[in-house]
Amino acid sequence: MRRGSRLLSVALCLLITVLVLKLAVTFIGAFYSGPQPDDTVPEALAKDEKPKAGAENTATVEAPKPKTGVNAADSLNALQQKEIEIHKREEQIKEKEERLSILEREVEQKVKDLLALQKQIQSVQNEKQETQNTKVRSLAKIYGSMKPKEAAKLLENLDDKLVMNIIATMTTDQAASILSLMEVKKAAKISEALSIR
Repeated sequence: MRRGSRLLSVALCLLITVLVLKLAVTFIGAFYSGPQPDDTVPEALAKDEKPKAGAENTATVEAPKPKTGVNAADSLNALQQKEIEIHKREEQIKEKEERLSILEREVEQKVKDLLALQKQIQSVQNEKQETQNTKVRSLAKIYGSMKPKEAAKLLENLDDKLVMNIIATMTTDQAASILSLMEVKKAAKISEALSIR
């Protein structure tokens, strides 16, 4: 953003310089574009006429006024108006930059808050998972210490995911003994789930 405002300032300075130069050239051109020395001769002399006697003869000849395409006062007013507009625009840009800076700080703070919240959630999830794993290990010990036939009957009535976690925690021999005594469809589901775990 600062580079953009610097470029804008340089562009505005160049614009003001060009306008001042144009004004100077117009003013100087108007000053020097007046009548040439030959044009100041009275009309009577230019036509080889004798000047008339009387008051007209003593009257001073007025040089024609220089023709100017642009009035210097109007140019100055226009230049001042442009300068005022430029200052207003610069103030608007500064205000926008300040608002953007405030918004940027707010967004950065919200991102930090979200990251902290995400860490808290992750920590809670990890604790919950650890608690769940502890419970599953405990159940695996219980079912592993039972007779395989009794353990198989009990496990058949539990949720497939829980049974899979319990079987996965047991030793290979315990798991094989229990699975061989379970209903075929249930044992197949558990085995399939274990294979893609």
